Amino acid sequence: MRKRFAAIISAALCLLFLFPFTACGESGTLIGYTSYAYFNTSAVWAFRSENGKETDADAAVWEQIKTRLGEIENSVSSEAEESSIARFNRAAAGETVQIDGTAYALLLQAKEMYVKTEGAYNPAVGLLVDLWGFSPRFTGTEGAADPQPYDTLVHYDSNGDGEEDAYKFVLPQEKYLTAFRNLSDFSAVELFEKDGEYFAKKPNTAFAVVADETGTEHTYTMQLNLGGIGKGYAVDEAERLIRAAGYRFGYFNLGASSMCVLRDFRNKDEAWEIGLGNPRLSERFPVSEYGTVKQTDISLSSSGDYEQYHMIEGRRHCHIINPFTGYPINAQPQNAKGSGIIVASVFGLSAAEGDATTTALMVMGKEKALAYLAEKLPEKQFVFIYYNGEDDSYTVYTNMNDSSLFGIVSGMATEKI
Repeated sequence: MRKRFAAIISAALCLLFLFPFTACGESGTLIGYTSYAYFNTSAVWAFRSENGKETDADAAVWEQIKTRLGEIENSVSSEAEESSIARFNRAAAGETVQIDGTAYALLLQAKEMYVKTEGAYNPAVGLLVDLWGFSPRFTGTEGAADPQPYDTLVHYDSNGDGEEDAYKFVLPQEKYLTAFRNLSDFSAVELFEKDGEYFAKKPNTAFAVVADETGTEHTYTMQLNLGGIGKGYAVDEAERLIRAAGYRFGYFNLGASSMCVLRDFRNKDEAWEIGLGNPRLSERFPVSEYGTVKQTDISLSSSGDYEQYHMIEGRRHCHIINPFTGYPINAQPQNAKGSGIIVASVFGLSAAEGDATTTALMVMGKEKALAYLAEKLPEKQFVFIYYNGEDDSYTVYTNMNDSSLFGIVSGMATEKI
């Protein structure tokens, strides 16, 4: 599933996301490559060139990056039928599945983040993601492929003429919400290595039997979804290849949710100015970025509720699922006003850890997120927006100084931590 950082590098006067990414400077030109072949999003590598042209060495590194992106996607994407994660998801409760080294390494990182965030980051919510309509089954526009008894995407009569001519999402049935929430104990997944091969065992208890509307019983087992960490892991791998090849300037961006920035050779301090995407673009906040950060030689990650969501009964239901309630964040019935964190960004972690962390912060909510950041990440920079539905106000919380975070959009208060 995609989550969008919406980071727009705005140094100088050039739009760097436009191929071929040329930008004038005193000591070379910024050029680069782009591809839409991986993770259903754009992969962008921009780098410094002396004469504005790529070299054979540049092209070779780009091929290495694409090869590694393909390996990661084929390993952990639930869309790839023979990926390690897809095979784990098809396995019965108690079954052990052989997985590849990439899936093993990524699942180990996911385990670490699950423990560190006390379950706020949890990749075992795959069935809940599907229940709310954010899995790969729903990437089409004509309804879900392979319909399931619990589907919340329904065909209905939109204009009262007696014909079902449109689709809409409705709230799920409680029996499915409860059953799928109870299948999300990621701590019970066993990972082990034996004789140079890697394995994952689905918990014996990770199954539920639910009767559909006709009384027919269906068995469901735990499903993993690594969308909250997989692209970050891919960014880390791309950065490893880029730095190993000796590049010091430029950036790599995957889907605008995760990116690593090296240095900007056109600026004296060699830092990039990066726009933070506005999660509530409207007449009230008409600018595309709610603020700007200045960063160099660092990885950036963000999560938000504004890229993927459904409006159900007048309320926003986004793709980030709270594993403790089974509901999308900020959409629990008791939170009638939709208060909560609506976008969060962290700087200085690995991209994989950053992706998992921002997802967890969104789940935690304001008070727990601030406590977590103070206790677990006191040296890292962060910024998030909290929406208070009671008085319809927005507040930016951050520990960044005014020279690192500036240009906050008018109408948003700022709390320095």
